[in-house]
Amino acid sequence: MFDKRQQALAGKIREAGVDAAVLVPGPNLYYFTGLQLKQSERLTLAIVTAEGKWLFVTPQVELSKVQSTVKGDIFWYTDEQGSAKALQELVDAKGKLGKVGVEFGTMRVAELKAVEQLGSTDTQDVSKLFDSFRMCKDEAEIEYLRKAVAIVEESLEATLPYIKPGAIELEIAARLEYEMRKRGSEGTPFGTIVASGYRGALPHGRAASKKIEAGELVVLDFGAIYGGYVADITRTVAVGEISDELKLIYETVREAQQAAIDIIKPGITAHEVDDKARSIIKSKGFGTYFTHRTGHGIGLGAHEAPYMMQNNQLVLEPGMAFTVEPGIYLPDKGGVRIEDNIIVTKDGYLNLMTSSKELITL
Repeated sequence: MFDKRQQALAGKIREAGVDAAVLVPGPNLYYFTGLQLKQSERLTLAIVTAEGKWLFVTPQVELSKVQSTVKGDIFWYTDEQGSAKALQELVDAKGKLGKVGVEFGTMRVAELKAVEQLGSTDTQDVSKLFDSFRMCKDEAEIEYLRKAVAIVEESLEATLPYIKPGAIELEIAARLEYEMRKRGSEGTPFGTIVASGYRGALPHGRAASKKIEAGELVVLDFGAIYGGYVADITRTVAVGEISDELKLIYETVREAQQAAIDIIKPGITAHEVDDKARSIIKSKGFGTYFTHRTGHGIGLGAHEAPYMMQNNQLVLEPGMAFTVEPGIYLPDKGGVRIEDNIIVTKDGYLNLMTSSKELITL
């Protein structure tokens, strides 16, 4: 699998008109090599030439992992030596890099400076090149996504009994993360969101020390990782009886989310998915309070292409995997978001999630 991906990547690099592409630790490096590393203060670079040759710069602490995972020339350094040693050895052995493609959204300044030390002062963004590989998932990738989805759905069911008046948001987040770990999650792809009452009006309301109170909505947005692949779910629940206004925004979001899902099929655009959800929310008078895109791609990253957003004319294709998650956020009152994980099929869509979207009152 990795050999095929690498061969195809070399061809795309040639088409892009660059001499090489430089990858840093993260989803793209894993996708093409199987090498799972984290960006840290220790420099790590993977360089693939237009001829398909791979070169690696790595700290000694990661050397055995790199040697056992990838094929290519490895230039390593100790903490005491620093990365300059390995960079110079690469130049001495292979010559200076020419025009290179880099990941503008992922590469840090320190890594860019290292690329310049390798002789390249001419860089261009090849992020879309990498996106073109990763947007459409194969059956093996979809199976990983299914397993990650099962983890988040089972963990949600196990956590619901703990959500009650007096419970603290941080405690609920810890319970969700414990339940996911217990079921095999490799970690969390982003900070777990548990936002109750007025804090639900924060789209990214990470769990805090606030106590949950009766009469509030609670937004739960969390994710699991299985085989490197991410599931991302949001459900909003009521604690006790809530106001008619909060019931209205819940039903509006539920209607908008399902309407957007129902139109998904090959040939429509990402804009159309977003526009369907947005038009329903606007028609109910809440357009001002829907403040983000309708969805984002999922895979090795929690947020990746394709993005369901206004003016994105990307045409959907089978295998694309993304979320559909419209929301309404009323300042000082609360918010609602409902999120499912969707796969585009040859004649429609597959919703990987089965959790109820009827309002649950706890």
